[in-house]
Amino acid sequence: MSKESDSLINKGDEAPSRHFQKILQPCMAEFLAMCLFVFVGCLTVQDPLGLNSKGNPALTSATAVAIGHGLFIASLVVAFGNISGAHLNPAVTFGILLSGAITPIMAFAYVIFQLLGALVGAALVRAVLPLAEYKMINGGAHILTAVEPGQGIVCEILLTTVLVLTVLMSAVDDHNKSNLAPLAIGFAVTVCILAGINTTGASMNPARSFGPAVALTVYNPDVWNSHYVYWVGPLLGSVIAAIFYRIIFACPEKRVFCKN
Repeated sequence: MSKESDSLINKGDEAPSRHFQKILQPCMAEFLAMCLFVFVGCLTVQDPLGLNSKGNPALTSATAVAIGHGLFIASLVVAFGNISGAHLNPAVTFGILLSGAITPIMAFAYVIFQLLGALVGAALVRAVLPLAEYKMINGGAHILTAVEPGQGIVCEILLTTVLVLTVLMSAVDDHNKSNLAPLAIGFAVTVCILAGINTTGASMNPARSFGPAVALTVYNPDVWNSHYVYWVGPLLGSVIAAIFYRIIFACPEKRVFCKN
């Protein structure tokens, strides 16, 4: 067999591997990481400090919820960051798309797999919790009750701007990437939840809100009231973060203006 034939065979063998590493592996990383994030995140809502008097979910420890989400997102970024970038959030993916660091096709695929992972994670929460406990915490879903939808959107916009700008500056920008990016992202999630948990629940993540809402529908269809807040707010926040990034803070290669 000639060397040219050997070369063609090797290239043919390499093609599936390249597709696996560039497409399937990252998408599956987003699916699995999102599934685990929703599962753990929802479980942190079940009064981890044992202070839930008379079944009142308002007494759930905000600190425990914030730290649980923040530490776990930092762990997942470390685990899956080199495979998919560990977006774990359609709003983050949208912001990274606007920054020019991911193609539209891959961004669309990421969002689909994130939503699927959120659905499975929320279903697992229902599977492991007793029904009474599950209903008491509304399955860990975000339900807007404390403020009007307009106020909720503004809150989600500002919180998501903080998160997405942190991701862009610490994990995406070529000149500012840091080995401490997982820690920075985890801190951003933690402090934003502490700031917004009593206002909107501090979602900052449409998939984190969508999966539990679907699982809870059978028991509480009111979960869809004002659910759009958890899509509109985070997506607008990612747009604002991307604008600041592309116009002011990005490395010269990615800035829209003043590239020199």
